[in-house]
Amino acid sequence: MSEIARRLDQCRKPTGDVGKIVVENMNEGHYNLTTWGLDKVDINNNFVILDVGCGGGKTVNRLAEKVESGKVYGMDYSDDCVKWSIGLNRKYIDENKVEIFQGTVESIPFKNEKFDLITAIETVYFWPDIKDSFKEIKRILKIGGTFVIINEMYRSDKFKDRNEKFEELGSMNIFSSNELEILLKDVGFEKIETDLIEDKNWLRCMCKKSI
Repeated sequence: MSEIARRLDQCRKPTGDVGKIVVENMNEGHYNLTTWGLDKVDINNNFVILDVGCGGGKTVNRLAEKVESGKVYGMDYSDDCVKWSIGLNRKYIDENKVEIFQGTVESIPFKNEKFDLITAIETVYFWPDIKDSFKEIKRILKIGGTFVIINEMYRSDKFKDRNEKFEELGSMNIFSSNELEILLKDVGFEKIETDLIEDKNWLRCMCKKSI
């Protein structure tokens, strides 16, 4: 396995000492992407929020700072990520403002219409069935709630060679903005709004649940 493939595999499910380094790099490396991605998201201080694929927990930590009387949940496929994220968010966990758990996007263990906001940052590439996963996200999102996807890669001509190499080596799916919009519309999301930074290959896609 090449070094790139190994790294991409660790991005999918970080584990062990190597995974810890990858997660720490992601916490730092995705900071500006996440700042830009969340810039247009209205977050009330009583929101209940879920970060899907929370990794090392930095985004959970940043969101918890914004919800004075709300709560932020972080979910990750990796048991090690859950452990690392708990360590980073111990203060907020002790205050009952944060909860971290292991889970998969295909079956999220919450009742219908639980969350005001659901975030997916650098993770949808790895979801095994993207359409069914979007249905599950919609199920647990409140009516009027927001789902936001933030990616540092989307399918584009400018980054075609790089992205296709990542897809091949990492067993991942890099979607175009149009593909994501069609999938979200097909499962019933509305008010879909996509922003791109073409020179960086960054994407933010926000949508609402109306019914």
